[in-house]
Amino acid sequence: MSVLSTPSPWPEQFAAGLLGGVDPAYPDETPTNDLLLGMAEIDRGRASLAYAEYQSAAVLYDRYVAAKLVEPSGSGFVTDGYADCAARIARARGIGQRAAEKLLSEAVSLRDRLPEVFDCLRDGIIAPWQAQLAVTRTELLDESAAAPLVDAEIAALLRTRKGTWSRARMRDMIDRVVYRHDPDAVRQRRKDALDARGVWTAELEDGTGEITAVGAAEDVRVAAARVAGLAKAVCSSDPRTVQQRRSDAMFALLSGTVFECDCGREECDAQIPDPATISASTALTPSTAIMVHVVCDEATLAGTADNPAFVEGHGLISGEHVRDIAARKDSIVKPVIGPQAVVNSDGSFTLPAHQPADAHRPSAALDTFLRIRDGYCVDPGCVTSAWQGDGDHVAEFDHDHPERGGQTTADGMNIKCRPGHLLKTFGEWVDDQWRDCDGRLSTEYTTPEGLILPGEAETNEDLFPGLRRIRFVAPAQGPPTGNARNDIATTRPRRGRVADKHARRRAERNRNRRDRDERDRAAGPPPF
Repeated sequence: MSVLSTPSPWPEQFAAGLLGGVDPAYPDETPTNDLLLGMAEIDRGRASLAYAEYQSAAVLYDRYVAAKLVEPSGSGFVTDGYADCAARIARARGIGQRAAEKLLSEAVSLRDRLPEVFDCLRDGIIAPWQAQLAVTRTELLDESAAAPLVDAEIAALLRTRKGTWSRARMRDMIDRVVYRHDPDAVRQRRKDALDARGVWTAELEDGTGEITAVGAAEDVRVAAARVAGLAKAVCSSDPRTVQQRRSDAMFALLSGTVFECDCGREECDAQIPDPATISASTALTPSTAIMVHVVCDEATLAGTADNPAFVEGHGLISGEHVRDIAARKDSIVKPVIGPQAVVNSDGSFTLPAHQPADAHRPSAALDTFLRIRDGYCVDPGCVTSAWQGDGDHVAEFDHDHPERGGQTTADGMNIKCRPGHLLKTFGEWVDDQWRDCDGRLSTEYTTPEGLILPGEAETNEDLFPGLRRIRFVAPAQGPPTGNARNDIATTRPRRGRVADKHARRRAERNRNRRDRDERDRAAGPPPF
């Protein structure tokens, strides 16, 4: 029997308008929102197809692996059932043996270890790459009694949480659930990973090569920051791309040679340090200091608890790992709640929200809080570290009349990467942020065409519930009622395009909130 000898049925499905297909006769007449929603529907179709693919692979596994583990041939060659099954898949589909074996492994893991997550894939709640991520982050639970509990909790979060799951947020959520149910597996995973650290090289085409190093997360962050810092030392006329400069900077650091600006101008004003003088023991100036932010709770740091911690740009680490980092000579431990905090009778803490003389500028305490809470840029899918982003007023701040615009508060601000911040400031996007009926911080985005898109489903409040005990209020002396930067502006109304844009955005948010309240009332209480 020939494989796939009949015409494909899929073009007819697309022609019928299924899965967001575009009519080729009138492609320009399809509304933008329909195209975007169609792409989302294609994602759900891709998930269901992946579910069917994994189901088929699991049946083949049962047939050729579980029932026949090893079969010796007459020549003495031992045929492994796993390899034999994968060979059938590889040859039928024209893929490599390794890819076929990976498919088998993922299929069996989803079916047997993560059946409820597997059902989420079937129902189009998650994408195939998210199912694969769940497999890799739970692989140490194969022999653990906690596996069903982890599977059920992850599936419940995926089904009940509103919002999107970027790779970083999904990874952190899964790790958080695993840490809670089987910390021993997490510690063992860290030990195994550290034991496998090393340096590897590979020869690439056209006279290039590749070097790869694996080490502790904090060491990798420090190394990457040193490379990026040296690469930034060139002047603005350097013709190399960012990645090209980083490659040259890394080899200069490794070899102790001089890293130079390639602009070729005699008047180049770049001030580049000698890589040979930069070492882990060098006293760095404030402009060259490297900071890797690690967040944990006090009990874990003291060793009386073993909750997971968060490393900027990396994700979750174990309590044992964070204590190792704190013991380093170059570590500085700072409490989030400083001596200026007011302790309330309910166990919460109150801190100032903004600078006393400027209601627009968040206080140092609020700025730190926002970066810890968000962890990453809040734009859906963005994994830029919150410590590399900008603090943004979700509802635009009114410099002339602060009481009319968005407020400098924890719920009124979030962290966005620079491109995302600029896109909102100068584009026609509208975002909103609020506490839902369960007290969870939620975000959503409205495209210039009016399509409402959900924000991320997870924040670091899920990892550090104690963040919800921190309150922020305006300083007792209060900000000036007008524009602190220019007294003339207090009597002159804002005018022009910016004021009109802010008015449109306020109206859009109010309309979306009314629609959201109506939907929530119509839906009734949640089923869980």
